[in-house]
Amino acid sequence: MPIQELEELLQQVVASQRQQVERPRIVVVDDDLNMRRSLETLLSDTYLVALASSATEGVAAMDEQTCAVVLDIKMKGYDGFWACTEIRKRYPDVPIIFYSAWQDLKDPYQIINEHRPFGYLTKDGDTVRLLDMLEAAVRIHRVTLYNKKLVEGLVRGRHSGG
Repeated sequence: MPIQELEELLQQVVASQRQQVERPRIVVVDDDLNMRRSLETLLSDTYLVALASSATEGVAAMDEQTCAVVLDIKMKGYDGFWACTEIRKRYPDVPIIFYSAWQDLKDPYQIINEHRPFGYLTKDGDTVRLLDMLEAAVRIHRVTLYNKKLVEGLVRGRHSGG
């Protein structure tokens, strides 16, 4: 791949990163209206927050711009485990943070091993932990996308004979 093409690719990736720097989009899924409102208030200065009141709404709220998901586990209808599975089918690189008041639904180790969330937090009022975890999730998601685009560009350049 010629240097000029590599530089153009890097400029495209950097431009894409700049667009996301402003306010990353996250999806909050919780069937408790008060919790959704609280999380929206907490997060809306830093993130574009899409709210969903059920697992099916949460899956539908996902798009290519979503950088992370804050997901309740115990909800009416489908639960957060179902939503996690469905989200991963279409957006495997988006970090999912389980955020639940229910600690006795399943063994936390079983949840982590089976669903591989980015994190698992209980709704104990410690918003700093949630904010820190969300910041790390968004940062890692961005790096993952950046690396994928860079590799795709290098592969394209290799196949085009450059």
